[in-house]
This record gives sequence, structure tokens and C-alpha cells, in this order.
Amino acid sequence: MGIQNGVIGFGVMISSLVLASGDKQVQPLEVKGPLAIKIRGNVLVPYSADSKEEVAKLLGPQQAESVEKQISFETHRVLLFQWAGSGQDVLVSTIHDEVVTFQYTRGRTRDLRQHFQAFAVDKQIVWKVTESDKTGK
Repeated sequence: MGIQNGVIGFGVMISSLVLASGDKQVQPLEVKGPLAIKIRGNVLVPYSADSKEEVAKLLGPQQAESVEKQISFETHRVLLFQWAGSGQDVLVSTIHDEVVTFQYTRGRTRDLRQHFQAFAVDKQIVWKVTESDKTGK
């Protein structure tokens, strides 16, 4: 158990260092939802935060500390996606020609679930959100 935790911790530390060095243009972040402020989310309109203070307003001070350990706010911004939908809803990111596209695909089940995803995106890159005309699984 101790070795497993050490290996996992090492992996998280290395991935955080790679992101903080600016090598990744888009990186999923490990944060715990829900947002600190109670606003209905829309997957097509994410919350954007360019500083630790802005993240703290959305997620609370403890999560802002966690995010700050994962990214450099000098080079990256945080995009927070929150929405309610099918348990099979999917949000994926792709990069093509220096544009990050977050594509949302609705699931087919009627089990209403809260979704929360956060990404670190290089401030120099353009991003957009699209909705797939297909449904998931």
C-alpha cells in the first residue's frame, strides 16, 4: 500500500511539474466540485479563471491552493465546466491548428447527474466549446 501511494504521488508530482513548466497546452485538473458559488452551470459556457483569487471565488480557498500546485497562472488559465445531464455525458478536448476544442456529447440515459470538469489551458491558445449532434453510448 505504501509503495502504491508513493508511485501515485510521484506520478501526480511529475505531471504537475510538466504542466507548471508550460509544456502542455491543455491539461485536465484534479479538483473537487461543486463550485463554491451556487450558479447553474452550462457546459457550453465554462467559467474562466486567470488567477488563484478567481479560482478561490468559484471553488473555495482549499481548492485554489490545490489548483495553484498543478499549474502556473502566469502561463495558464483554468476553465471550469459544470452542468447537469445524463450519466453518460462526455466532454473531450482536442487540439488542432493551435485551437483547443472542447466537444460535448449528450448521453442517452435519463439519469440526471451533476458533472464537473476543470482544465488548464495555455493563455496563448484559442479555445471553443462545441456540441456534438450525436448522442453517446
